[in-house]
Amino acid sequence: MAHFITQQDADFFFGMEKFPEEDKEYQFPSSGQKLSIAFNSSDKRENFLFDIYRGSINITKITYQNRVRKAFILRRLDLDGPIHLNPEAEAVPLSFLEPYNGKEIPTPHLHLYVEGYGEKWAIPAYLLMKV
Repeated sequence: MAHFITQQDADFFFGMEKFPEEDKEYQFPSSGQKLSIAFNSSDKRENFLFDIYRGSINITKITYQNRVRKAFILRRLDLDGPIHLNPEAEAVPLSFLEPYNGKEIPTPHLHLYVEGYGEKWAIPAYLLMKV
């Protein structure tokens, strides 16, 4: 398996309709626990995981994460966790990330897959409300 996916593929996978592998109910994870739920594309050629992690010391710390092919994090929403420091790049890989180049991003924040960086870039979650 490749150690990266292209930005075009990541964006395509994120927008792809996903269907749960099992038709069942799940319990929200207890403190310090993680829940992973498997999803498939409609043609069953792509596999996705939706992870929920709840902090053990700070129970209001929660992470929601969408992965493809087990390893590639497409999006990760961090609530009530530590500040995130974005990479500092001479050439910012995606133009909308320019204001966040090398900046600290407080929680809540959303990590995005960026080709060449994985999920190392984040934006403030309040920006999601503007879309």
